[in-house]
Amino acid sequence: MPLLVTTVLFSTGTAAVMVKWKPPQEVAAASIKNTINQSPLGLKVASRKQQVEIRWDHECAAVVQADKGIMKVTEGEMSELIPLDRRDLRDGSVSYSPMTNDVRIRLEVTGADGKSTSESARVVAIP
Repeated sequence: MPLLVTTVLFSTGTAAVMVKWKPPQEVAAASIKNTINQSPLGLKVASRKQQVEIRWDHECAAVVQADKGIMKVTEGEMSELIPLDRRDLRDGSVSYSPMTNDVRIRLEVTGADGKSTSESARVVAIP
């Protein structure tokens, strides 16, 4: 009988450890996901055929509360400022036709209270 009790306790303890333990890959993936989600505006930039697709999270608090925004697109020594109104910000995306293969984007949104939130990204296309 003591052997049966010991076996049951060992099995129960082992099962509890197996349920609580997560492989290192899962822990690392969760950490990366949390880091990605900490992006203030969810800015994402992708290079497409002769276009740069610029997207942001139109449902994040900073964008929802914003009255206006400005997007600065820089290629080499040239910069272009693109004003964004509330409707543009709610759309959550802009397409841009680059002249070079190295484009830097900075999105800044400003709320009625004057508080600004910004995020930057860069896309480098291989010719």
